[in-house]
Amino acid sequence: MKSIYRKLVVYFLLLNLIAIGSIGIYSYFKEKEALLSRTFDQLISLRIEKKNRVLSFFEQRIRDIDIISEIPQIQTALQNYTFIPNYSAANIDAKSTSDSSINYLKFILSNSDCYTTFMFFDQTHNPIILNIDDSVTKIDITSLVNIKSLQHNFKTGLFNKKAYLKELLLDTNNHRKSLLVCKNICDKEKKFSGTLVAEINPAAINRIMFENNPNNGLSNTGEVYLVGSDSLMRSNSRFYKNSIFKTKVNTVAVQHALMGKTGYSQLNDYRNIHVLSAYSPLKFSKINWAVVAEIDVAEAMIPIYSIRDNIIYLSILIALLSAAVITFLSQKFSEPIKRLQSETTKIAFGQYGDTVSVKTHDEIGQLTKSFNTMSIRIKEQTINLENEKKLRLRSVIDAQEKERQRLSRELHDGLGPLLLTGKMKLEETLDADNKNINATIREVMAMFSTTIQEIRNISGNMMPSGLKEFGLSIALQDFCRQITESHHIKIICLLDLKKQHYEKIIDTYMFRIVQEAINNILKHANATEINLNFEEIDSHLFLTIRDNGSGFDKNSSTFSYGNGIINMKERVNLLNGYFDLTTSVGKGTTINIDISLS
Repeated sequence: MKSIYRKLVVYFLLLNLIAIGSIGIYSYFKEKEALLSRTFDQLISLRIEKKNRVLSFFEQRIRDIDIISEIPQIQTALQNYTFIPNYSAANIDAKSTSDSSINYLKFILSNSDCYTTFMFFDQTHNPIILNIDDSVTKIDITSLVNIKSLQHNFKTGLFNKKAYLKELLLDTNNHRKSLLVCKNICDKEKKFSGTLVAEINPAAINRIMFENNPNNGLSNTGEVYLVGSDSLMRSNSRFYKNSIFKTKVNTVAVQHALMGKTGYSQLNDYRNIHVLSAYSPLKFSKINWAVVAEIDVAEAMIPIYSIRDNIIYLSILIALLSAAVITFLSQKFSEPIKRLQSETTKIAFGQYGDTVSVKTHDEIGQLTKSFNTMSIRIKEQTINLENEKKLRLRSVIDAQEKERQRLSRELHDGLGPLLLTGKMKLEETLDADNKNINATIREVMAMFSTTIQEIRNISGNMMPSGLKEFGLSIALQDFCRQITESHHIKIICLLDLKKQHYEKIIDTYMFRIVQEAINNILKHANATEINLNFEEIDSHLFLTIRDNGSGFDKNSSTFSYGNGIINMKERVNLLNGYFDLTTSVGKGTTINIDISLS
């Protein structure tokens, strides 16, 4: 059997562990959720910042080309140059008045890291390229296949006034698109004379996107990169060298961004590593790119793993401390119960009256007080029961002794003389003549009849035969009649019983109760009238015996119930009934008995 001490320790410890575990798990997931939210917010912030910087860079390039195209010397120089194939800058026509303008373009190329080449397409569709190495080259249009579509737009005047950005494959050998900013040039009569094109340096965009700085908020695995509509990178990866136009990124984030969606989620990146990703489209002029900010989940979760470990260590520490406190409190609570158990065991083995010291004023203290009261009362009741048991035993013995004395008197005073007289009469016949013998025999026969009747009376007093043969009602009527005839007292007997016989114990006990009550009245009450009312109502037997005798004072200090009353009460208790005796001096005595038959 498990003790209450162990149960308290186990239950409280389990409850404590469940509570600590629940709080720890809840805290862990709330912190994880908060960390993910903060990380996504940081990625979104970086994505927005990089996107805005790229858009600002594009806008600045548009402004650059607008400013350059509006310089009169540049327009004149571009319109009046006579180009010869494979001419260098040193061989440009000396009559030209645009040397300073060309030098200005050269200055922009050499001092700005935003462009790699300036190009001009005149009305004859011949491209002239001013390279960053200070050379001016005229190139045949047939070697630049993809410029035809650009020239078509020039001819149709689709971008007649507004500068724009466009990606175009200039070099078919390396299959690398160039990012171009273009502006149509018009003459004084506002007729199309050619287009000024600047090729943007990819390194300039890459510098915006890729910052190898530990304080950039991207830690060791974070990065922000651009992906073109062909799913190829437009900025370098921090993990792969020379990834521009080489690394294909076809992730869910890029697909959503290229479709115009903005969002964030956990997914696998182009390395097939699980990352936190924030993405959005980057649209400008004819450019449709995706900007993506990502960081590895493993690195992003490092703080939450630390928090998880701290929660585990703290939970273990709290659990150990709680176990010690719970053990102490359980022992404190169970100790009084153990003492109560020990004292209860003593009571079970008959050792009454011992008490337990009360050390607290809580429910256990109240329980201890109740136990002490119970122990004392049990001891008192045990003493009373023992005294009552002795009294009842003495009553039984006294009743038996009185019955023996009565039988002895009846045998001595009644049967004895009759039998002795009969014996003496028979002895007289030994010497008598025939005439006297007959008379003596008749006298002896009469004495035998009297003796037989006396024996019947004694037997009837011990166990009336009418009770068994005719039932309780007839036996009581016969008993009342005999008492009336023998003691010359008036007995009013009213009987209304629905059955001839009840259970044997009921018949016997109720008869004895009536017999005992009337005998007590005859001995002690000096009554002249007895009223006996015995009836059955609703499965109950109600018996009332009333006399007009002297009565007695139950409250007197010298009063004690006699054996007769005790015997009556005992029989009623054995029948699970109700017994009540009311009396007062000079007003007689009434006994009420209620016996349930159900």
